[in-house]
This record gives sequence, structure tokens and C-alpha cells, in this order.
Amino acid sequence: MTIRMSIDGRRWRRSAAALVLWAVHAAAGAQPGPAPVIVLDFDRLDRGELPAGVVIRTQFAAPDVVPGVTGQAWRTDGFSSHAQAQVALDAQAGFALSLWVALESYPSDLEVPVHGLAPSSIVQQAAGDSGFDVFIDTFGRWGLRLATDDGTVTLRAPARFPLRRWTHVGVNVDVPAGRATLYADGETIASAGMKPGTRLRLARTPLAIATPPKITKILDFEINRLNAAFDSIALYAAPLAASQWEALAQEATGHDRDASASLIVPASRFAGDALRPRVHPMPPANWTNEPHGLVRFGDAWHLFYQRTPNGPFKTQMHWGHMTSRDLVTWQHMPDALWPELQTETFGLDMKGIWSGHVIADGGKAFAFYTSVNHGDRLAASNPGIAMAVSEDADLRHWRKLGPILNTRDVKDFRDPYLWQEGGTWHMLIGAALESGGGLEYLVLQPGEQGGRWQRRPRFIDPGYRVLDPGSQIWEMPVFTRLAGDVWILVVNPIGGSVSKYGEPATRAIYWTGTWTGGVFKPFERAPKNLDLVPGHLAPTVAAAADGTLRAIGIVDERRTPMAQKRAGWANAFGLPRAWRLLPDGRTLGQSLAPELHALRGPARMAGNALALSASPVLLAGDLQAYELEVELDAAAAPGVVAIDVLSSADGRERTRLLFDSGNDSVTVDKTRSAVVSEDEGPQLLRASYDRTAYGRMRTLRIVVDGSVVETFVNDAAAYAIRSYPSMSSSVQVRLSAPEKEVTATVRLWPLQHHPTTARRLNP
Repeated sequence: MTIRMSIDGRRWRRSAAALVLWAVHAAAGAQPGPAPVIVLDFDRLDRGELPAGVVIRTQFAAPDVVPGVTGQAWRTDGFSSHAQAQVALDAQAGFALSLWVALESYPSDLEVPVHGLAPSSIVQQAAGDSGFDVFIDTFGRWGLRLATDDGTVTLRAPARFPLRRWTHVGVNVDVPAGRATLYADGETIASAGMKPGTRLRLARTPLAIATPPKITKILDFEINRLNAAFDSIALYAAPLAASQWEALAQEATGHDRDASASLIVPASRFAGDALRPRVHPMPPANWTNEPHGLVRFGDAWHLFYQRTPNGPFKTQMHWGHMTSRDLVTWQHMPDALWPELQTETFGLDMKGIWSGHVIADGGKAFAFYTSVNHGDRLAASNPGIAMAVSEDADLRHWRKLGPILNTRDVKDFRDPYLWQEGGTWHMLIGAALESGGGLEYLVLQPGEQGGRWQRRPRFIDPGYRVLDPGSQIWEMPVFTRLAGDVWILVVNPIGGSVSKYGEPATRAIYWTGTWTGGVFKPFERAPKNLDLVPGHLAPTVAAAADGTLRAIGIVDERRTPMAQKRAGWANAFGLPRAWRLLPDGRTLGQSLAPELHALRGPARMAGNALALSASPVLLAGDLQAYELEVELDAAAAPGVVAIDVLSSADGRERTRLLFDSGNDSVTVDKTRSAVVSEDEGPQLLRASYDRTAYGRMRTLRIVVDGSVVETFVNDAAAYAIRSYPSMSSSVQVRLSAPEKEVTATVRLWPLQHHPTTARRLNP
């Protein structure tokens, strides 16, 4: 969307910076400084009012409006939103620029060495070798570039730009005096002399905010814009005097710098998106991937996850962070970890903070993560396993401790997972071995060689060559006690003959078995599939206060990159599940975590008996998020039940879930899921159902939330998929029995965050 509204100039509201300058000088009887040629305070942005010549572009329905330093501020999304203004400066006079900005994160870039970066801009009016640019790069290094007839003047700030706080930025270019100065919060942080009277080499382009002169792309994604909030922007067509900058400095010290409220993604951004989940734990916006590091610390759950904070694309991953006391409502926290440099050209995790694990020990929390960079595989630990520590009660602040392991004995590795037995810590790392996917196994025993991790040659019997389904590498391992002396190993093989939409498909698999003497012995060589059909994978697992297990995985996108771009977000987490060992002593049982009952509203159907036939029964047509329970008659003969979700009333659009208790199979049919389809991958998914392990199909539990459909059979077998209807009316639920009549008892609850458990959003 592009906002191009204007109002009478007499109604323009001057920014706080401009008002202070005029008020201070008027009170002192001094000649006021130059009037700003443009002022943007955004206090009427919610009405669509902007000065003439100013344009805000965004792909969403309207620009994001958030609390500002004073009044309202404009919130950018990091990839689509930016602003332009038509202004003309005087090459012989100079100019001054004053604004407030709060960055949630540094701009994204390609994962390239430092010399190949394409920085973003806070404000610029530049083209080629002309104009000026208040630049900032993906590692927070920032400054001013200014083109003159004598060449380019570059001012570099001595420190990284602050994150998540309001910062006042000032630029003063005095051509007659031959001086360019960069200010932050009223302090001079960089200054350079020029030959007095040297003309500026101005660019004949609009003034641009939150977008650079050179756009960097990944596929169709424009990745190096700013994820920030802006307020009180004032541009002057002449430099300001020292006394005027002193007034600005005084004004800058009088504001609350906490930008938490201003960096919340407003609900309006996704208000019209029927495919975005409402009750699932979700990052506030943009791209996410595997959740990991689920840990209870104190009386709260903490979930960390892969994140690109600046758009729905994957590059230079961060560790996002959210916390909950009940697994129902989640509070968004600042990113825990992000790529950084240790020198001006190199950082051990400069390409990204990949997945890992978090443990609590001795009143502290330790993060073990995969760090990647542009250096040598061994000397630079690329990739490496690195550590960070937090001593905060809410795990808000983390201190990096550096790498502890490199890939000395394997071709590649990633995603450490840790557990403790007695006084010994154990670590598994998903690995690429000579034979294919597998694991690296290490132990840390108290006092052993100064506390260094020691590689062990064997973790599992039989070997990985026998167990691997033909992958290149195993990712996201989990190893935990399931019950008694039964342990479970979960891995996610990828690459090789495994692919997202192929066969074998990318999915989580597991083995159960015993673990004694440091060796895991599966009960069976053939792995079991975590879910009946592909769609949900890479769970992170931790124990609740009562010792029972909880798991949260990802239900990844199955739609085109262009559809993800238009949505402004990509991938969703599954609802928390409870894990248990089933009566056969070998199979994992999965059900909705009992804590999620708190999401239920008053039942729409509370045990209604229905006789299902080939003619569909419509249950509801106005729910965006709901839980459906269908209990089949235990005494009846086996049959087929069809549940259409995300359906139009006439079934023209529908996602059909088939449950065949006679043939012990389940089917997901998405062949009619959308009239205009942006779906990818197989549209028909079938799987066998293990009656011996799970019992005869009796209870079917379906949760639908936006584009996520999660299914549980007998609260034991599970799967989760994504589906994307194109019609807004496709929210119906239809039940039928295509082959013969089936008797069922039906319960239906709308799901929502209730006032007492409203989701808190606090960056």
C-alpha cells in the first residue's frame, strides 16, 4: 500500500525537535534558526495525513502506527515499508537533520564477508556517488557518507547503534564553515573538516527513510530495509548553530528511551489475515523456523527459536525468545542472540545463530548454539558449537562465551542437545558422517581434563549406517527418558535421498529403547514416524513441573515464497503436546497439552449425537480457531469418517481428513483446498495407522487455527498440516460418512485467549 495524503501546510504539526528550537530561541530573544523544510511527527498518521510530497509505502493495508517519543510514531516492517519525500537542498549552504529512531534489530543482508555487505539507511538522499546517506549495516556499524566536489566525506560512529531504545540522531553539514558533524543523543560522536565553501554533490532523488540507495534481494524479497520505529523527523535546508544543537541535546535528555511499546507489531498489520494462527505460540512477525531450547527456568517456560526479525525470508538467523507461565499465553522478549563481529571484519557467528539447546544449571541458564562464519572449518570453528550464559531471572540478557567445539571428527554438524545424568553432562549434535546422517556424542564429567568436552566414539547400537534413511545429515536431535528405563531418540534427517516433498520426506523420526553404559539400544532398527503424515517436525522437549514431557515443533510452510512474502510471515509453531509412553512399551503417544484447555470457550456442541451419512453435516461457519472432538461409537462396525475443515459451505473449497478404521489408515486430501491455489507439495497424503499401538480409532480431535490443522487420534497418534483456502468464507466444518452410516458424539469449542490470559506482547 502507498499512502500519499496531504493537508494544508498551516495544519502541519512541527516535530518536537523543531518546536524546541523555535521555543528556546524565542524565549531568549534570539533570532530563530532556519525553519525546517519538512517535518514528520506522524501524529496524524492513523488518519492517513502526511505533508504534501511525502509518501509511505507498505504492502500491508496501512502503515503501522505505534506510540512515539511524543504522540504517535511510524513502525516499519523491515522489508516492505519505507518513506519518501520530495525535498531540495542547497549545495552551497548545507543542511541539518534531526530525528528519533528505535531499532528492533539491525538490517538483514546476504551471508557474505564484510567487504560484500550492502548496508541499509536510516535516512538518505543518495544515488551513485552523489548525495548523503546515514547508513547502518547488519552488524550495527553506522555513520554518515557525504558527497562533495572534493570527494566523499565519511563519518563513522565509534559504537554500534543501540537496539530497542529511542535514539536521537543529528546531522549537521555546514558548507561555509567546512564542517560535517554526526550527533547521537545530543553528543558529537564524529566530525570531519572540509574545505570551507566546497559544494555538496547532491542527488536528484527523493529523501528516503528506512531504505538504502542499493537494495539487496533474496529471490523476490528486498532484505536490507529497516525494522524500526521513527518519530519527529525534521530536515533543514541550512546548518544549525551550536546553540541550537545544545537545545536539541537538552530536549534529547528529557525523554524515556525505552522503546518496548513502540516496537510491538500492532495487531492491525495482520488483522485481515485469516490464515495466520490466533492461539498458537507465534513470533510477532516475519520468518521463523525450528523452536528449540524449551526450558523451565524458575516458574516460567522459555522457548527460543530461529528467527529473521526483518522479513519473511531466511538469512543471518537470530535466536528469538518468548516466555510463558502456562504454555497458553506467551510474552515476546527481545532476541536473545544475533550475529556479531569480534573484529572489524570477522565474527564467529557472523553468518547466523543456528539452533541449539538451553539448560539450567546452578541458578544460571546456558545456551549451546551452532555458530557459522566465513572462516576455516577447524581454526575458526565454522560451524562450531558455541556457548552463552544468562544470569537474569527472565533470561533477557545473554553473554557470549565463545566456541567450545569444532567439526574435527565429522564432515558437518549442527543443533546440540544436552542432558545430565548424575554429575555428567551429555551432548548430542546432529552430524553428517561419511556414511550419511548420524550424531556426534560428547560428555563433560566433573574434573575431567579441566572440564573439557570429550568425544565418545559410540552412542547407538547398531550404527548410523543401518539406521539412517539415506540422508546427508541429521538435525535437531532430542534424547530423553520417556518412562522408566525407556528412552526416546528423535532426529530430523535431511538431504541425500530425503527431501521436503519427496519420498522419503523431510520429517521427524524416532526410536525408543534402553540407554545403559553410554550406549542407546533401540528396540527396533526401523524408525517410527513422529507424526502420521509429514508437516510437523523438529520438536523441542522439556519436562513440566510434574515430570511429564511437553513438546513444541514447527508446522512449516507449504505455500510459495511469493505467498509468504505477501503474508509478511512464514512458518508456525505447533501447539504444545504432552508426550507419554503407550501401553505397548515402544510407541510414543502424543496429545494436546492439558494446559490448553484454558483456551476453550463455551462449547458450541457439548456432546451432540449425530448419525453421519454421505450427506455432510455442517457444524459451524464462523470460527477462526476451534477444537473439534468426534467420538465414534465403540460398538459399531469399522467405517470411514470424513471431516472437512477450512471448507466452503458447498465444499468447493475443502481440506478433507479421512479416518478409515476398517483399513487402519488416515488420509489428508488437499486437492480441493483452494480455488486459487498457492500450495506446494503433495496434495494427497496417506498413512497407515498402527491399531496395535494406538488402539482402534475412537476419538478424533481436530484443532484448526488459521492455516494450521492439528489432528490427534485417540489422543495418541498425531499429525499437523498447513492448508490455505483462498475464499474468506471457507471456515466451515463438515462431517460425513462416505461409505456407510456412522454414529458419533460431537463436541466443539471455540478457542481464544480469554481476558484473564490475554497474550502479552513486549519486545
